[in-house]
Formats: sequence, structure tokens, C-alpha cells
Amino acid sequence: MITTDTVMTNGNVLIRIVGIIALSVSAILVSRLIMKRLLWPRVRKTGTELDDRLLHLFESFLLITIILLGTQAMIRLLEEYIGIYEGFTDDIFFLIYWTIGIFISFRIISIVSNWYLSKVPLRGRGTIDKRLIYSIRNILMVTVSFFALLVLLDYFEITGTTLTAMLAALGIGGIIVGLAAQNTISNIITGVVLLIDRPFRIGDRIRIEQLDTWGDVIEIGWRSTRILTRDNRLVVIPNSIIGTDMITNYSIPEKMFRVESDVVVSYGPDIEYIRGLILSALKKEKWIMQDKPVQALLLEFTESGVKFRVRCWIEDYVEIRISEDRLNTAIYKALINKRIAMPSSDLVVYFADHQDNRTIPRKE
Repeated sequence: MITTDTVMTNGNVLIRIVGIIALSVSAILVSRLIMKRLLWPRVRKTGTELDDRLLHLFESFLLITIILLGTQAMIRLLEEYIGIYEGFTDDIFFLIYWTIGIFISFRIISIVSNWYLSKVPLRGRGTIDKRLIYSIRNILMVTVSFFALLVLLDYFEITGTTLTAMLAALGIGGIIVGLAAQNTISNIITGVVLLIDRPFRIGDRIRIEQLDTWGDVIEIGWRSTRILTRDNRLVVIPNSIIGTDMITNYSIPEKMFRVESDVVVSYGPDIEYIRGLILSALKKEKWIMQDKPVQALLLEFTESGVKFRVRCWIEDYVEIRISEDRLNTAIYKALINKRIAMPSSDLVVYFADHQDNRTIPRKE
């Protein structure tokens, strides 16, 4: 039998449901109006796609949240009529909000990472950039998932002895793995730092001072870096060694390189005459960048003569050894043709012959 109280109660519930629907629709309209009139015009003036995507994501999230909140409020009013136990609605909607929160976090991370990659010039957007960004993105996603799991366990009160034992086991296992793979972990961490700091890139010619190794970088991995030397040898160097050593990069900022050589001239000839001979000879060389300084500097006075340091620029560091040969050859020809003496470093030792009282010179 339907009583007056039941009718009144049903009527109140109906009125409240209508009120919730009206409030939800009003909230949607107001939020869309604010977004359209206030936020979107400001964002479009920035000229970047990042804030557009983030605002579009926020707009969708806000719309879904308003609908879910209204639906949750209506279901709460109907709980006693539907026959579900108290709190079931909150649990269901918590899982929905929890899932949406993870999805939104993942979307923000993906949007920012893709935007960063799009800002890198095509010339410099190589495997290293993608691997670095994707690795950071995956690490952030794993971190968000871990904290989301902790929130889920805390909400459903899955704590206490079981959770403590699980965390303790994970901690002990992490310590054991860390000690066993200490060198590998060090190489991996240094590899990540190299990818972020980028002291060199694939194709750069570098020199590692401590190892006295230099060549072209062909691969930068998580554990090691591979270098191809000029004599076609592949050198695999752990990243931990590279991270603690001084590295010379011949490719940055430009491929242009200065070649220099020292030459000793005997005392006697005029300094400016010698300098003029060297500079005149180098001006005829086509492999030298004539728009850059070509110098013959008086470096010091030695026991055997005057030391000059001759310097010039070449367009590509790849030609270092060949350019040094050409430079030394040009200097030698210029001085020899003018009969300019270059002192010898040979030591002459005289051995006495007691039979015929002769001395026999011998070079050592």
C-alpha cells in the first residue's frame, strides 16, 4: 500500500534529482562559457600547441568530472531504492576517478614529451633524443603508477602486516640487486646523464684524455659508448669512465679547426724575413682558410735556434693529420729553397782510432 509519506518521499527524491541535473547542466554551461570567453582566447595568442592541448585536456576532464559528480549524487539518492549497500557507490566512483586521474597524468606526460620532440630541429632529432624523452616518459609513468597504487591500497585499507612485509621484501631485494649490479647501474645512470647533458652526439669526433683514445662516436648506449678510431678499430668504453674523464669534442661548435706546428730556425737570419717566407708560402696553399688568421709567431729562443709556432685554419677537423703534413711540407720547402738552416737534433760522438790517430764521427 502506497502511503502519503512514500509519495512525499518519492516526490522529494525526484525534485532533488531534477535539481542535481539542473545544477550539473548549469555547471557545464558556465564552465564552457568561461573556457570559450576567457581561457581559450588567451591560450590561442601564445602561438604554441602545448597549452592548446593541455587546455583541451583540462576542458574534457572538467566536463567528465561534472557529469560524474552529478551521477554519483543521483545514485546516492537512489541507493535505498536500488538495494545496494552503503558505500558501494563511493567505492565504484573512486575507482572511476582513480582511473581517470591515471589517464590524465599519462596524457599530460605524453603531450609534454611529444611537444618537446616537435620543438627539436629535424637535423638534431635523432635516436638519442627519442630514446631520452621516451625513457623519461616511461620513468614518470611508472612513478605515477606506483603512487596511484599506494593511494588505491590506502583507500581500501590494504595496509598493515602484509603491506609492510611486501615493502620490506622489495627493499631487501633492491639492496641485493643494487650491490650485485653496482657497475652496471653506475654505467646506466651515467648514460642517462650523457643523454641529458649531451657533451657529444653520434657522429662527433671526440678525444678521451685518460684513455688516450679518439675517434668518431657511432653509438651511445645505456651501458657503454662505441667509438670508431681513425684506424678502423671499434672501442667500447663504459659510460662510468666517460662520466669521470675529460672529453674534447672536435665537432662543437663547428667543424672548423686550427692546425699548428713548431719549427726551429738557426740564429742569424732576420726574424721578419723568416716570418715573411713562411706566411708567403702558406698563402699559396688552397687547403688553408685564407679568411682566417694565418700566423707565424716567435715562440721562444732555444739552445739550437729560434722557435716559431705556425698556425692556420682548416674547414673540417677530419683533415687534421693530412693538414699537419701539408703544413710541415710547405714550411720545409719555403725554408730549404732559401737555404735557411734548420738545426739538427743529432748528437755527433767522435771515436778515436789509436793506430792511425784518426777520429771517426758517428751519429747517435
